[in-house]
Amino acid sequence: MKLRCFSLFIAVLLFSLAPAARAKGTSADAYFGYSRVGANLYQPNTSGMNGWQFAMHVKPMPFIGFEGDISHYGQSAGSFSQHVTLVMFGPRVTAHAAGLSVFAHGLFGIAHDNATLATFPSIGYNGASYALGGGADIPLFLGFKLRATGDYLGNSKAPARSGLASGNSISHYRVGVGVAYHF
Repeated sequence: MKLRCFSLFIAVLLFSLAPAARAKGTSADAYFGYSRVGANLYQPNTSGMNGWQFAMHVKPMPFIGFEGDISHYGQSAGSFSQHVTLVMFGPRVTAHAAGLSVFAHGLFGIAHDNATLATFPSIGYNGASYALGGGADIPLFLGFKLRATGDYLGNSKAPARSGLASGNSISHYRVGVGVAYHF
């Protein structure tokens, strides 16, 4: 519950900073979309998870800016359910050409995992998390752009390979697609 309140607080803070940044001649963008993370990244012997991703980027210099990212993933299979929330921040480098924006970022923060099996108590943990990757924005209309993203995702509490069933491996990816609005 505390992490949800913290995530909501960060989202409100980021949205309130964007108009102020724009007024000072700084550009910004906000993104929301579908996202998927790889298998076995947060618990052993689990499939990839679907979820959503929200990111806010403020660019005070021509190519360099700062990005905040909040994402949430979940899955259920029978009596097992798992939910992971990531809150990360970091630098972002952006290049523009012919309306297309291409960026690379390095984000660092926390991951909160919560897993429940039938009537057993929930198992949860907090760990360090990072995402190294980038994406591209393709113009749609009136400041809206279609964004595709891809990241190498890491977690300090990722299961050891020895804890996985034979044939399974840890998939360190995060991909997403959604809509970005450029201020």
